[in-house]
Amino acid sequence: MLLDGKVAVITGGASGIGLATAKRFGAEGAKLCVSTSNQEKLDQAVPVLRGQDYEVIGVRANVRQMKEVTDLAAVALKTFGRIDILVCSHGYSHFSNVVDEDEEEWIKVVDTDLVGCFRCSKAVLPAMLKQRWGRIIYVAATSSFRCEASWTAKCSAKSGLLGLTRGLALEVAGQGITVNAICPAWVRTGRAKFAVNEQAKRQGKAYEEVWEKIVNSYPMKRVTEPEEQADLMLYLVSEAARGLTGQAIALTAGAEW
Repeated sequence: MLLDGKVAVITGGASGIGLATAKRFGAEGAKLCVSTSNQEKLDQAVPVLRGQDYEVIGVRANVRQMKEVTDLAAVALKTFGRIDILVCSHGYSHFSNVVDEDEEEWIKVVDTDLVGCFRCSKAVLPAMLKQRWGRIIYVAATSSFRCEASWTAKCSAKSGLLGLTRGLALEVAGQGITVNAICPAWVRTGRAKFAVNEQAKRQGKAYEEVWEKIVNSYPMKRVTEPEEQADLMLYLVSEAARGLTGQAIALTAGAEW
């Protein structure tokens, strides 16, 4: 198996792309430490993963708190003895025009989506540097490259992730560690449904109408599934991708980015 003996820490690992990635990595032999700030989601996801005979622990952690992130890494190390892979799939969404935006909400988006990835990386890097092997993947988005009205906070955070990806990749180059970002467009997840609902409300339209327009705008006439993003990340953490670092890769069903 591709990941036999490897240990993966996955934030946002109890739903959506994160959960799909946990399942994919588990099927390839990885030991899993899945994390989210939502205890209810964690309580639902961990039994599902264990039911597939994956070796997994669930740790509640808020990526906006450095101590909780440090504790997350410590639990993974205590349980499994190493950390090989970090996937940051967490996120927080809030949409508003800048003139109407609440400052605290704007900061929360950036603090979660961007600074949260910094905190997670800082927490796991000592273990990776010690063993001279590691894979770090940030789940960014096509909003890293382009923006839409009322998406300013999200786009600021996601475009910032590309700077973190490139900068950190250079810092650890030559030490067996790669750092990359995936940049999906719309993916069929609960988080996407929430975002499209918010967009529909702002436009005064029905959710179904907005979703159909999005799907039909894609050259392949579909959005990607979480499992497709997980397959991409499996490649990125494999030895086959050992020379790929500092990159932003968009798997989008042909969507413009």
